[in-house]
Amino acid sequence: MEDRSHRNSSRSTPEPFWQRLPSITFYPVRGAALYALIALTLCTLLGLLPGIGWILAIVVWVGVYRYAFEILRETANGRLAAPENTLYSSDGTVIRLLAMMILMGIFVVVVAAFLGPIIGLAALAAVVFLQPGCVISLAMDGSLRAALNPATPITLAVRIGWPYLAVFLLLFVIQASALTAGKWLHAVMPPIIGDLVLTFFSIWGLFATFHLLGYMVYQYHDVLGFEPEGAPQPLSRNAPDQVLLDEAEHFVRDGHPEAAMDALRVAVRSRAVGLPVHELYHRLLRRKGVSDALREHGRQYITRLLAEKEERQAMQVLRELLETDPDFAPADPEQASTLAERARLSGQLQLQLDAQLAMLKAWPRAPLAPQWAVQAALLLAERYSRDDEARALLEDALGRCEDPEQRRKLEAAQRALSPHLA
Repeated sequence: MEDRSHRNSSRSTPEPFWQRLPSITFYPVRGAALYALIALTLCTLLGLLPGIGWILAIVVWVGVYRYAFEILRETANGRLAAPENTLYSSDGTVIRLLAMMILMGIFVVVVAAFLGPIIGLAALAAVVFLQPGCVISLAMDGSLRAALNPATPITLAVRIGWPYLAVFLLLFVIQASALTAGKWLHAVMPPIIGDLVLTFFSIWGLFATFHLLGYMVYQYHDVLGFEPEGAPQPLSRNAPDQVLLDEAEHFVRDGHPEAAMDALRVAVRSRAVGLPVHELYHRLLRRKGVSDALREHGRQYITRLLAEKEERQAMQVLRELLETDPDFAPADPEQASTLAERARLSGQLQLQLDAQLAMLKAWPRAPLAPQWAVQAALLLAERYSRDDEARALLEDALGRCEDPEQRRKLEAAQRALSPHLA
């Protein structure tokens, strides 16, 4: 069952949340989320009405949390666009969310009142740490009882591991940053405008927080036992692929991975198979360890992924192969350059560096080799402070380069890294 569920969600592996932080931060000011953010901010002005203003304010903030919770659920289900037309649709979960937050607050107050402020502060810290897990639990099954059970968020945190702590800290950073920006602008603006600005940034932080929680559920849905409704579906399988996958999974379940690999190897080498077959074969080869078969299939798998426009998954496969085999390079320099450039553009600089170093070993006289050497050398020196390796890399590239223009670039980089040569 584990292999099947993994395969069903692996057509496009979710990008790690730490690589999407800019997108997560600015999620509330894009698409439908921006319109909801502006509308809800303006609606808070209803709280100024005499008599019924406090009632309208409560209604508006219920709407804020309702939309935030819809953001979490939509994101957890793999739908990364902001939800539309959901302000007035709910299955009652948002009421349970508010009830959960109120009960948590009451718990902290009661503990502080009966056991003293120090114990109360410890209770507050525990509640704040467990709250993301409680919200995630409520989003996945809608059960308030399960969400309030401390064992539930603790279990979720253990399953997710260190990323849970990272997300916990990021929630503080996002909300503190939004609140700080709002307060700073509030202090320099007229009263009502300042209040609106403060509210705008507070809701921004809330929406970004719930989007981050939802994305963590989407990224770790396998270990959480959650099946995203809108996750990308695997490529359609023809009958031979399905029979082959079932046979291979049967061998794996019975403790015969070698037999599964033999069956998959024959199919991969003899006919065109779908990505699920490649994915399973690749995973079994990785478990076995570094081998010629892993390198050979890795090149084939990356070629197929790029042909299917699955560049993100191809980068993930490249990263996995480089971790076990630092000299691994894709099938040809064009593919390698494409993935190294995508890694650079997405901020995955370690992957870019590892790929370019392997590319220089595989194709030292390729037309683009001097460019790879310059980029890799600058990364080595500026980001990782490995100046000696950077200079050696440039010196080696200069020894092979015959193009005058490329030589000038290499020499310029060499001078930048060796001031005494300037």
